[in-house]
Amino acid sequence: MSEHSAATRPAPALSRLTTVARTGSTNSDLIDALARDARAAQRQWPHLSALRAVHQTAGRGRAGRSWVVPGQGALTLSVVLRPLVPSDRLPWLPLLAGLAVRDALSQVLAGAGSAWTAWTKWPNDVLLLPPSQAPAEEVAGWGRGRKVCGILAEVAHPARSAPTVAPPTRQEAAAVVLGIGVNVGQGPEELPVPWAGSLRLAGARLGPQELLAPLGSALAARSAQWERDGGLPGAALLEGLRAACLTLGQTVRVEVPGGGVLEGRALDLEPGLVVEAGGSRRVVAAGDVSHLRAQRPARLSTTL
Repeated sequence: MSEHSAATRPAPALSRLTTVARTGSTNSDLIDALARDARAAQRQWPHLSALRAVHQTAGRGRAGRSWVVPGQGALTLSVVLRPLVPSDRLPWLPLLAGLAVRDALSQVLAGAGSAWTAWTKWPNDVLLLPPSQAPAEEVAGWGRGRKVCGILAEVAHPARSAPTVAPPTRQEAAAVVLGIGVNVGQGPEELPVPWAGSLRLAGARLGPQELLAPLGSALAARSAQWERDGGLPGAALLEGLRAACLTLGQTVRVEVPGGGVLEGRALDLEPGLVVEAGGSRRVVAAGDVSHLRAQRPARLSTTL
Protein backbone atom coordinates (compact mmCIF):
# COMPACT_ATOMS: atom_id res chain seq x y z
CA MET A 1 0.00 0.00 0.00
CA SER A 2 2.32 2.99 0.15
CA GLU A 3 5.10 4.26 2.35
CA HIS A 4 5.24 3.38 6.04
CA SER A 5 1.78 1.96 6.56
CA ALA A 6 0.79 1.77 10.21
CA ALA A 7 -2.40 1.06 12.09
CA THR A 8 -3.09 3.81 14.59
CA ARG A 9 -5.56 4.30 17.39
CA PRO A 10 -8.82 5.24 15.65
CA ALA A 11 -10.41 8.62 16.03
CA PRO A 12 -13.77 8.48 17.82
CA ALA A 13 -16.42 6.81 15.65
CA LEU A 14 -13.89 5.37 13.18
CA SER A 15 -13.63 1.60 13.56
CA ARG A 16 -10.04 1.54 12.29
CA LEU A 17 -7.56 4.14 11.11
CA THR A 18 -4.40 3.41 9.11
CA THR A 19 -2.01 6.26 8.35
CA VAL A 20 0.67 6.23 5.66
CA ALA A 21 3.31 8.89 5.17
CA ARG A 22 2.88 9.10 1.42
CA THR A 23 0.78 7.56 -1.34
CA GLY A 24 -0.66 8.34 -4.73
CA SER A 25 -4.38 8.08 -3.96
CA THR A 26 -6.00 6.73 -0.81
CA ASN A 27 -9.16 5.95 -2.82
CA SER A 28 -7.19 3.90 -5.34
CA ASP A 29 -5.34 2.08 -2.57
CA LEU A 30 -8.55 1.08 -0.81
CA ILE A 31 -10.35 0.06 -4.01
CA ASP A 32 -7.41 -2.18 -4.89
CA ALA A 33 -7.40 -3.70 -1.39
CA LEU A 34 -11.15 -4.36 -1.48
CA ALA A 35 -10.98 -5.88 -4.96
CA ARG A 36 -8.11 -8.29 -4.23
CA ASP A 37 -9.91 -10.31 -1.55
CA ALA A 38 -13.40 -9.18 -0.58
CA ARG A 39 -13.63 -11.63 2.34
CA ALA A 40 -10.33 -10.54 3.88
CA ALA A 41 -11.22 -6.91 3.23
CA GLN A 42 -14.37 -7.27 5.33
CA ARG A 43 -12.13 -7.98 8.32
CA GLN A 44 -9.39 -5.50 7.50
CA TRP A 45 -11.63 -2.68 6.24
CA PRO A 46 -14.97 -2.82 8.10
CA HIS A 47 -17.66 -0.15 8.06
CA LEU A 48 -16.22 3.29 8.99
CA SER A 49 -12.59 2.22 8.67
CA ALA A 50 -10.26 4.76 7.10
CA LEU A 51 -6.95 5.16 5.31
CA ARG A 52 -5.19 8.49 5.77
CA ALA A 53 -2.16 9.78 3.84
CA VAL A 54 -0.04 12.53 5.34
CA HIS A 55 0.99 13.43 1.80
CA GLN A 56 -1.00 12.40 -1.30
CA THR A 57 0.61 12.81 -4.72
CA ALA A 58 -2.07 11.65 -7.18
CA GLY A 59 -5.41 12.44 -5.62
CA ARG A 60 -8.46 12.01 -7.83
CA GLY A 61 -11.58 14.13 -8.08
CA ARG A 62 -14.91 13.69 -9.77
CA ALA A 63 -14.98 12.88 -13.51
CA GLY A 64 -11.36 11.72 -13.48
CA ARG A 65 -9.87 15.06 -12.49
CA SER A 66 -6.70 15.27 -10.41
CA TRP A 67 -6.58 16.86 -6.96
CA VAL A 68 -3.23 18.20 -5.83
CA VAL A 69 -2.36 18.99 -2.20
CA PRO A 70 0.76 21.07 -1.60
CA GLY A 71 2.93 19.98 1.31
CA GLN A 72 1.16 18.60 4.36
CA GLY A 73 -1.52 21.25 4.84
CA ALA A 74 -4.57 19.08 4.16
CA LEU A 75 -6.42 16.15 5.62
CA THR A 76 -6.56 13.47 2.94
CA LEU A 77 -8.31 10.25 3.78
CA SER A 78 -10.70 7.66 2.42
CA VAL A 79 -13.37 5.96 4.48
CA VAL A 80 -14.96 2.57 3.78
CA LEU A 81 -18.72 2.57 4.22
CA ARG A 82 -20.90 -0.54 4.08
CA PRO A 83 -24.32 1.11 4.43
CA LEU A 84 -27.42 -0.90 5.26
CA VAL A 85 -29.53 0.80 2.60
CA PRO A 86 -30.81 -0.38 -0.79
CA SER A 87 -28.10 0.16 -3.38
CA ASP A 88 -30.45 2.17 -5.60
CA ARG A 89 -30.29 4.86 -2.88
CA LEU A 90 -26.50 5.15 -2.87
CA PRO A 91 -26.63 8.30 -5.08
CA TRP A 92 -27.56 10.17 -1.88
CA LEU A 93 -24.19 9.33 -0.36
CA PRO A 94 -22.05 12.18 -1.79
CA LEU A 95 -24.61 14.71 -0.51
CA LEU A 96 -24.75 12.97 2.86
CA ALA A 97 -20.95 13.02 3.09
CA GLY A 98 -20.88 16.71 2.22
CA LEU A 99 -23.36 17.40 5.01
CA ALA A 100 -21.21 15.46 7.50
CA VAL A 101 -18.11 17.43 6.49
CA ARG A 102 -20.10 20.66 6.84
CA ASP A 103 -21.17 19.57 10.33
CA ALA A 104 -17.56 18.93 11.34
CA LEU A 105 -16.22 22.18 9.88
CA SER A 106 -19.03 24.17 11.50
CA GLN A 107 -17.98 22.73 14.86
CA VAL A 108 -14.34 23.63 14.25
CA LEU A 109 -15.15 27.17 13.10
CA ALA A 110 -17.43 27.79 16.07
CA GLY A 111 -14.76 26.49 18.45
CA ALA A 112 -12.25 28.91 16.92
CA GLY A 113 -14.64 31.84 17.27
CA SER A 114 -14.71 32.31 13.50
CA ALA A 115 -17.58 34.15 11.82
CA TRP A 116 -17.09 32.14 8.62
CA THR A 117 -19.72 29.50 7.85
CA ALA A 118 -19.54 26.14 6.08
CA TRP A 119 -21.89 25.10 3.25
CA THR A 120 -22.24 22.42 0.63
CA LYS A 121 -22.21 23.07 -3.12
CA TRP A 122 -23.95 20.49 -5.28
CA PRO A 123 -22.86 17.83 -5.98
CA ASN A 124 -19.69 17.16 -3.97
CA ASP A 125 -17.97 20.30 -2.66
CA VAL A 126 -17.89 22.04 0.71
CA LEU A 127 -17.36 25.81 0.80
CA LEU A 128 -16.50 28.38 3.43
CA LEU A 129 -18.30 31.72 3.28
CA PRO A 130 -17.01 34.86 5.00
CA PRO A 131 -19.31 37.13 7.04
CA SER A 132 -21.13 39.76 5.00
CA GLN A 133 -19.02 42.63 6.32
CA ALA A 134 -15.69 40.95 5.53
CA PRO A 135 -13.91 41.93 2.31
CA ALA A 136 -13.80 39.04 -0.14
CA GLU A 137 -13.27 39.00 -3.88
CA GLU A 138 -16.09 37.66 -6.01
CA VAL A 139 -14.91 34.72 -8.11
CA ALA A 140 -16.90 33.79 -11.20
CA GLY A 141 -19.00 30.69 -10.56
CA TRP A 142 -18.23 30.69 -6.83
CA GLY A 143 -19.15 34.15 -5.58
CA ARG A 144 -17.60 34.85 -2.18
CA GLY A 145 -17.47 31.16 -1.31
CA ARG A 146 -14.15 29.33 -1.13
CA LYS A 147 -13.84 25.61 -1.77
CA VAL A 148 -12.31 23.90 1.24
CA CYS A 149 -13.21 20.25 0.59
CA GLY A 150 -13.79 17.86 -2.28
CA ILE A 151 -15.53 14.49 -1.97
CA LEU A 152 -15.34 11.42 -4.22
CA ALA A 153 -17.56 8.36 -3.62
CA GLU A 154 -16.77 5.15 -5.51
CA VAL A 155 -18.43 1.75 -5.21
CA ALA A 156 -15.69 -0.84 -4.75
CA HIS A 157 -18.03 -3.82 -5.02
CA PRO A 158 -21.82 -4.08 -5.22
CA ALA A 159 -24.27 -5.36 -2.64
CA ARG A 160 -25.30 -9.00 -2.72
CA SER A 161 -28.98 -8.09 -2.35
CA ALA A 162 -31.36 -6.70 -4.97
CA PRO A 163 -30.99 -2.94 -5.64
CA THR A 164 -34.30 -2.12 -3.93
CA VAL A 165 -33.66 -4.26 -0.83
CA ALA A 166 -31.58 -3.22 2.17
CA PRO A 167 -28.82 -5.78 2.87
CA PRO A 168 -29.41 -7.66 6.15
CA THR A 169 -25.74 -7.45 7.22
CA ARG A 170 -22.72 -5.28 6.44
CA GLN A 171 -21.01 -8.32 4.94
CA GLU A 172 -23.68 -8.30 2.22
CA ALA A 173 -23.76 -4.53 1.76
CA ALA A 174 -22.06 -2.61 -1.01
CA ALA A 175 -18.56 -1.42 -0.14
CA VAL A 176 -18.21 2.28 -0.91
CA VAL A 177 -14.93 4.18 -0.70
CA LEU A 178 -15.50 7.78 0.28
CA GLY A 179 -12.55 10.06 -0.46
CA ILE A 180 -12.39 13.32 1.51
CA GLY A 181 -9.79 16.05 1.11
CA VAL A 182 -9.97 19.12 3.36
CA ASN A 183 -7.72 22.17 3.09
CA VAL A 184 -6.68 22.79 6.68
CA GLY A 185 -3.48 24.78 7.09
CA GLN A 186 -2.65 26.27 3.69
CA GLY A 187 -1.82 29.92 3.31
CA PRO A 188 -2.96 31.95 0.27
CA GLU A 189 0.29 31.30 -1.62
CA GLU A 190 -0.27 27.53 -1.34
CA LEU A 191 -3.75 27.43 -2.86
CA PRO A 192 -3.86 26.49 -6.55
CA VAL A 193 -6.96 28.41 -7.73
CA PRO A 194 -8.71 31.68 -6.76
CA TRP A 195 -11.80 29.88 -5.45
CA ALA A 196 -9.89 27.65 -3.03
CA GLY A 197 -9.78 28.34 0.70
CA SER A 198 -8.61 26.75 3.93
CA LEU A 199 -9.63 26.55 7.54
CA ARG A 200 -6.55 28.58 8.45
CA LEU A 201 -7.67 31.47 6.26
CA ALA A 202 -11.09 31.33 7.91
CA GLY A 203 -9.49 31.77 11.33
CA ALA A 204 -9.34 28.16 12.52
CA ARG A 205 -5.76 27.10 13.22
CA LEU A 206 -5.38 23.38 13.73
CA GLY A 207 -3.49 20.45 12.28
CA PRO A 208 -5.07 17.92 9.90
CA GLN A 209 -4.91 15.25 12.62
CA GLU A 210 -7.16 17.37 14.86
CA LEU A 211 -9.93 17.28 12.27
CA LEU A 212 -10.23 13.48 12.42
CA ALA A 213 -12.36 13.34 15.58
CA PRO A 214 -15.11 15.80 14.57
CA LEU A 215 -15.15 14.47 11.01
CA GLY A 216 -15.38 10.82 12.06
CA SER A 217 -18.15 11.56 14.55
CA ALA A 218 -20.16 13.60 12.04
CA LEU A 219 -19.84 10.97 9.33
CA ALA A 220 -20.91 8.19 11.72
CA ALA A 221 -23.89 10.23 12.94
CA ARG A 222 -25.14 11.20 9.49
CA SER A 223 -24.68 7.70 8.02
CA ALA A 224 -26.56 6.17 10.97
CA GLN A 225 -29.38 8.69 10.48
CA TRP A 226 -29.49 7.78 6.77
CA GLU A 227 -29.68 4.08 7.61
CA ARG A 228 -32.53 4.69 10.08
CA ASP A 229 -34.36 6.43 7.25
CA GLY A 230 -33.90 3.39 5.04
CA GLY A 231 -31.64 5.21 2.58
CA LEU A 232 -34.30 7.68 1.46
CA PRO A 233 -33.74 10.77 3.62
CA GLY A 234 -36.54 11.41 6.07
CA ALA A 235 -37.87 14.87 6.82
CA ALA A 236 -35.13 15.88 9.28
CA LEU A 237 -32.23 14.65 7.16
CA LEU A 238 -33.68 16.08 3.96
CA GLU A 239 -34.16 19.44 5.63
CA GLY A 240 -30.53 19.31 6.80
CA LEU A 241 -29.34 18.57 3.26
CA ARG A 242 -31.41 21.42 1.83
CA ALA A 243 -30.43 23.95 4.50
CA ALA A 244 -26.71 23.21 4.07
CA CYS A 245 -26.73 23.50 0.28
CA LEU A 246 -25.64 26.94 -0.89
CA THR A 247 -26.64 26.01 -4.46
CA LEU A 248 -30.37 25.95 -3.71
CA GLY A 249 -32.11 29.21 -4.49
CA GLN A 250 -29.28 30.34 -6.77
CA THR A 251 -29.39 31.04 -10.47
CA VAL A 252 -27.00 28.42 -11.80
CA ARG A 253 -25.27 27.25 -14.92
CA VAL A 254 -24.87 23.47 -15.12
CA GLU A 255 -22.49 21.87 -17.60
CA VAL A 256 -23.79 18.33 -17.96
CA PRO A 257 -21.82 15.31 -19.25
CA GLY A 258 -21.77 15.22 -23.03
CA GLY A 259 -21.44 18.96 -23.45
CA GLY A 260 -24.92 20.23 -22.69
CA VAL A 261 -25.54 23.40 -20.69
CA LEU A 262 -28.54 24.26 -18.54
CA GLU A 263 -29.22 27.63 -16.91
CA GLY A 264 -31.97 28.22 -14.38
CA ARG A 265 -32.84 28.37 -10.71
CA ALA A 266 -31.78 25.52 -8.43
CA LEU A 267 -34.85 24.40 -6.48
CA ASP A 268 -34.29 21.08 -4.72
CA LEU A 269 -32.31 17.84 -4.25
CA GLU A 270 -33.61 14.43 -5.35
CA PRO A 271 -30.52 13.72 -4.98
CA GLY A 272 -30.04 15.12 -8.47
CA LEU A 273 -30.28 18.90 -8.69
CA VAL A 274 -33.77 20.11 -9.59
CA VAL A 275 -33.41 23.12 -11.89
CA GLU A 276 -36.23 25.32 -13.18
CA ALA A 277 -35.44 26.67 -16.62
CA GLY A 278 -37.77 28.08 -19.27
CA GLY A 279 -40.88 27.29 -17.26
CA SER A 280 -40.09 23.59 -16.80
CA ARG A 281 -38.21 21.56 -14.23
CA ARG A 282 -35.33 19.21 -14.94
CA VAL A 283 -33.42 16.91 -12.60
CA VAL A 284 -29.69 16.91 -13.32
CA ALA A 285 -27.94 13.73 -12.14
CA ALA A 286 -24.38 14.95 -12.70
CA GLY A 287 -22.62 18.10 -13.82
CA ASP A 288 -20.43 21.08 -12.97
CA VAL A 289 -22.36 23.91 -11.32
CA SER A 290 -21.55 27.61 -11.41
CA HIS A 291 -23.43 30.02 -9.16
CA LEU A 292 -24.40 32.95 -11.39
CA ARG A 293 -26.19 35.19 -8.91
CA ALA A 294 -25.43 34.33 -5.32
CA GLN A 295 -27.80 35.18 -2.51
CA ARG A 296 -26.73 35.69 1.09
CA PRO A 297 -28.06 32.64 3.05
CA ALA A 298 -29.15 32.50 6.68
CA ARG A 299 -26.97 30.81 9.30
CA LEU A 300 -27.53 27.07 9.49
CA SER A 301 -28.71 24.84 12.28
CA THR A 302 -26.39 21.92 13.08
CA THR A 303 -29.03 19.73 14.75
CA LEU A 304 -28.94 16.05 13.77
